[in-house]
Amino acid sequence: MEMRAIEDIAIGQELTPPLRSLAAVLRDSAVTSHCYACFSILPAQPYPPSNPAFPQNPNHVPDDDTSTPLYCSPTCSSYDSPLHLSSGEAHLLQSPPSTWNDDSSDLRLSLRLLSIFQKLPKNYSFFPRFQGLMSSDHRLLIGGNKHRPFQEIDNVESPADYLPKNNEAPQNDVVVERIAGLMTNREKLLSFEQNRNNPDEDNENICQMIKEGAKLIAKARRVCLEKQYDDFVLGEMVLCLVLTNAVEVQDKSGHSIGVAVYDSAFSWINHSCSPNACYRFFVGPDEDNEQLPLRITPAAENGYGNNNASKLFTVGVEKNGYGPRIVVRSIKDVKKGEEVTIAYTDLLQPKEMRQAELWSKYQFSCSCKRCDTLPANYVDNALQAINPDKVDKLMQSFDDAITDYLSSDDPISCCKKLENLFIHGSLIEPKSPQKPKLHIFHHLSLNAYTTLASAYKVRANDLLALNYEVERQNLEAFNMHKTSVAYSLLLAGGAHHLFTFESALIATAASFWTNAGESILGFARSPLWDSFLSRSLTRMDLSSVLENYMFSETLRSDDAECNEQARMNLVLLGEHCLRSLILLLQYRTVHVESQRHKKDVLGTNKRESVFYLNY
Repeated sequence: MEMRAIEDIAIGQELTPPLRSLAAVLRDSAVTSHCYACFSILPAQPYPPSNPAFPQNPNHVPDDDTSTPLYCSPTCSSYDSPLHLSSGEAHLLQSPPSTWNDDSSDLRLSLRLLSIFQKLPKNYSFFPRFQGLMSSDHRLLIGGNKHRPFQEIDNVESPADYLPKNNEAPQNDVVVERIAGLMTNREKLLSFEQNRNNPDEDNENICQMIKEGAKLIAKARRVCLEKQYDDFVLGEMVLCLVLTNAVEVQDKSGHSIGVAVYDSAFSWINHSCSPNACYRFFVGPDEDNEQLPLRITPAAENGYGNNNASKLFTVGVEKNGYGPRIVVRSIKDVKKGEEVTIAYTDLLQPKEMRQAELWSKYQFSCSCKRCDTLPANYVDNALQAINPDKVDKLMQSFDDAITDYLSSDDPISCCKKLENLFIHGSLIEPKSPQKPKLHIFHHLSLNAYTTLASAYKVRANDLLALNYEVERQNLEAFNMHKTSVAYSLLLAGGAHHLFTFESALIATAASFWTNAGESILGFARSPLWDSFLSRSLTRMDLSSVLENYMFSETLRSDDAECNEQARMNLVLLGEHCLRSLILLLQYRTVHVESQRHKKDVLGTNKRESVFYLNY
């Protein structure tokens, strides 16, 4: 399916109201820090699940482990606990499966959806109905192929009843399975024969993962229901639905804290590597009572539907009234009837990596304007500006460095390896100096900037936690924090440069500028400026810092007034970064004429569209 605009929509406009999820769960790593219902940060005294059969002591403080969900309020606990206890996900939290990957969130989300679907009445249709859709469009909602569409079945007990029997389906017959209007992709994900043209083993591994996941789901349901449960087909369908439709819920800093599945108003929006819309999340209690209109509708044979066509008739499937909400926002002008698209993958990846990820996760190849442009545009050339034969070796080196940071908890080794990779093209520094091997806008460089900004900040905090050689540690921590700021700025500047050539990168650039501005402000307000640098100042020369990746020697001064001026300059710079986000967060544009800009940059008399800052 696809979604189209029902009216002309300007850049920076909301396309949807805050949409509630069908179901959502926290990542394993966020269970002890965020509310299991609304995803807000937990208070000092969180609340345990409320079980009517076994009332909890309100003064009880639960153990600090990941086996018990925690809530920010009694309201959230009362809302979420019944589904948590009835779905069987408690079993997965208490006994994490050793045969699954490191995070059980996809399995737990599948269990929640499965519990919701199986509580529906027997005569309930698992497929949505939109007003104004042609009969052939309705076929897409209930599955089948164009030559032999399925017929609706009365009194079905589960979505599996819509599946043809093995001896009924002719060879090469493709079944489009949907639950509540959402495609499961089960036939594709489990069909290794269809994916044999893929040279790697990803597809085979996905098949095995889904089969194993269905067994784990069935086991959790058996424990919860205390009776035999072997519906592996339905488990496979729901797990495939999650793998195909779930989105990562991110906090304000961009860290993934959970996964959620939304209904067709969001899930039917197609992908593009040059999208005209983006999305963001709202977590915590719903305090905004203003109901914005839904300005997109499913496409039909006659081009697009009407506003009423966007109402999903899934009576009995209750939306999650307390989980993360999602809002879709335009990042380009969208004309009436034009398809609305978002990005399913990281747009700061070269074409080959985007295509591989889309095929692995969603079983399709993107044919958007950016992907079909030959030769490749400037952004994709910059993101892969290196001999392809050397990429695999550099990727392995990059992964080794990241492993040191994430798995081995060794940020020092990670920083050294990544910086050697920049300058020498290897993890080991050679005897003779060499020029940088990675282009500043290469996708590995951009990923490394993100990692280095985080790793240097961690190193700074670790040094401040030490209790010996305070003055020396403070100076080193200051320099580490300074380096973290520089990498944040370098990342924001690189993303902004690429954004000037590909406007779809506006949301990515906005995120990086936000992090850079907050990083600068945090550094400028550090107590180290007063406690240590007032006696022995290290003054930053930001231009040389950025020019040399922050590896240059710092300038020394004993002038306290200069110290304060340097700090104030940092504060102004950080605030300027954040104020500059008006152009990215409000997405306002103005057309200006600049004769000097034309001569120096464009060399033409074209009208240049630029973003402006409105103070």
